[in-house]
Amino acid sequence: MEKADLLLFSSHADDEHLFFAGILPYCAAKGIKVQVVYMTNHNDNPIRNIELINGLWAVGITNYPVISPFPDLFSESLADAIRVYKSRGVSEDDFIEFCVYNIRRFKPQVAVGHDSNGEYGHGTHMLSSAALMKAVVLAGDNSYQGESLDKYGVWDTPKTYINLWKERLIILSINEPLPFFDGKTAFQVSQHGFSFHKSQHWTWFYRWLYGTEQAPVTSSTQIKIYQPGRFGLYRTLVGDDSQDAGDFFENIILIKDFIEGRPAGGLIESSEDAESIEIVNPVYADIYNEMENTKTAQKQTLFVHLKFLIPAFIVILAATLLLLFFIKRKAKRE
Repeated sequence: MEKADLLLFSSHADDEHLFFAGILPYCAAKGIKVQVVYMTNHNDNPIRNIELINGLWAVGITNYPVISPFPDLFSESLADAIRVYKSRGVSEDDFIEFCVYNIRRFKPQVAVGHDSNGEYGHGTHMLSSAALMKAVVLAGDNSYQGESLDKYGVWDTPKTYINLWKERLIILSINEPLPFFDGKTAFQVSQHGFSFHKSQHWTWFYRWLYGTEQAPVTSSTQIKIYQPGRFGLYRTLVGDDSQDAGDFFENIILIKDFIEGRPAGGLIESSEDAESIEIVNPVYADIYNEMENTKTAQKQTLFVHLKFLIPAFIVILAATLLLLFFIKRKAKRE
């Protein structure tokens, strides 16, 4: 997509249904635009790329993801991850630049990334998280060069959440029934999404996500370690979330609300007579100005057309009346 409400940085194909369980179906059900970016690829195991696409489709994501050129390498610490990737010609700066590129490209309202401790200690998760934390600052800095600056300009992401981050914690509402998915919860739909990743069902993730036949997991609250749906607000340009925030989009205007002309979220205040609109948060000024410029251009185009059409209409009308006059006059003579 061209612009995203939420940009999800998933290290591997299946993490989007595991440690980010619930996010994708929750957004799909509410018309929230999500772009998924994978920090590694599975080109050495093509079946995983098929599972990736099937899993996304199953949870309501119908646009293609971005898949990085970085291989999937295992490590057990941030330092180890940096070392093993360096041995394959990929630096930490490459990870950061990849994140910056996609932030500037998709201009998200919200960015979401992995636990800084790598959830269960996976070094690539740690590296992905560290890269995103640096990238959300650098993406808005025009002194940070690279291909993305000339191609997309800068973008300062309004909100950034990190999985299991303990500061400014929110708990997502992923256990509530969604009519869009026939009453299944967002968490249950993510369970369905992981069912397509059959090549990974031998791992401990399977039991972690589904439980056992005797004690099945049907709610994220039953998972006690690395519980899905717990995210901390790492960085914000739009203020802190309220105590009962159940999603990422408090104080945020969704793309669909701009498109449909329904400003929301407290960032645009309108006067009582709705004649003027003030942009409270400058992050949205460019988007709003672009909309207003488009409306102005449309009005100007209509005016130009009318300016030529009205005289033409008058000439045609006058000619028609004159013709009718001569026809009537000729009829009287006969």
